[in-house]
Amino acid sequence: MNGKILGFLVVGLTVGSLLAKIAPAQVVTIDPNNFGSGQVITAPGVTLQTETFGTIDTYQMYAPVLSPVYSYDAGCSSFPCVAVGTNVFAPSPSGVGLGGSGHVNGGFWGADASALQCAQNCMLDATYSNLEYLRLTFATPTDFVNTLAFSTGGDPTVITAFDSAGNMVGEAYVDVGSSYGWGYASITTTTSDISTVLIGGVDNYQGINEIAYAPEIDPTSAASGLTLLLGSLLVLRGRRAASSGRILEARFSS
Repeated sequence: MNGKILGFLVVGLTVGSLLAKIAPAQVVTIDPNNFGSGQVITAPGVTLQTETFGTIDTYQMYAPVLSPVYSYDAGCSSFPCVAVGTNVFAPSPSGVGLGGSGHVNGGFWGADASALQCAQNCMLDATYSNLEYLRLTFATPTDFVNTLAFSTGGDPTVITAFDSAGNMVGEAYVDVGSSYGWGYASITTTTSDISTVLIGGVDNYQGINEIAYAPEIDPTSAASGLTLLLGSLLVLRGRRAASSGRILEARFSS
């Protein structure tokens, strides 16, 4: 094969690979209906955890306790039926709350807005012993997160987002007006600084049916792709220079 053609093929493949690495990330939706009821939920680039609070001293101070998040087939309950499919995110395989709520079939996460304000080094008093929130921890910070959740009138489901230092960078409420029902809430930041997200009800335990986020490209992967591209271009340039030199040498020698 002609060396020049081969060189262009190499560069073309390299450019395609690099563009794939640095193209805007597709939004990923975590749907508990894609998991069997009672199965632990996992997703690329993010860790899902149930955050409850356990006693750490005799003064009834509580610190976060983290455990897996499960899919649970809630179907229909005293609340309206689940918005998408039949499964929701749950703190246990059976759907029963770990924080003492005892809620099943429709309400799982929340109980007090105060705990939604803290993502790191949290320590609360005894009034927070029954809280449970859904916690997302991103491997690489993102700039977008969205949830489909249930709200009961004036008690909305809330999303709070934090950067890697624990500073709040966004807050959103599922707004269904004065009625009961499912709705969306999302947080978008101008830079990719969302490292941790907490989701739950303000005063009660609310259901969460879907979560969406935009996984960010690892900067090291993009840098390595760019290095590969530049290296290929230099190799191609060197081959073309060497080829031109041989042609000139042949002309002079003849």
